Amino acid sequence: MSVSVHERSKEPASRWIRWGIPVAFLLSSLMHFVYAWSGDQTWVGILAPVNESVWEHQKLAFLPLLLWWSAGYLIVGKKSQVSPGKWFFSCAVAELVCPLFIITFFYTKTGAFGLHSLLLDIASLLIGLILAQWMGGHVLRYAADKPWFGLCGALILIGLALIFIVFTFMPPQLPVFMDTLTGRYGI
Repeated sequence: MSVSVHERSKEPASRWIRWGIPVAFLLSSLMHFVYAWSGDQTWVGILAPVNESVWEHQKLAFLPLLLWWSAGYLIVGKKSQVSPGKWFFSCAVAELVCPLFIITFFYTKTGAFGLHSLLLDIASLLIGLILAQWMGGHVLRYAADKPWFGLCGALILIGLALIFIVFTFMPPQLPVFMDTLTGRYGI
């Protein structure tokens, strides 16, 4: 069975996305400490978790994934002849999948099963990144390039960034936003 030139051109992109899993996991793990390492600098709290709430932990993967996908477009995306719209729409899919999985996993393990485990929380980040990269890669590889991908991807990524920023400073008084150690909300 022969592989078309078009399919071979996507292989570097697929490898890049797979390599993003361990890199994003390492960077995400480090992101947990960045705010404290900065001396609680407010501007760092825009990008890194500022407390131990479930919501703030969604920031762990956002910046590492965004940086990885952005670098990937510059390094392999252009060479693979993937449109920027399709590339960043695929990135947006990954950025949505990871937090949705982590939040669902957390509340299932704690609410439904009463399990409280740091090891499972760390595993959920890794599994979330695997699923995110797999889904983003799947969209990149198999979705037909649509003219609205670029706008939609940009709106999702900008929207997520804005939501993280706003909810860092003005979080709703809901359990997902409450620091589990202090009972406080936001920065």
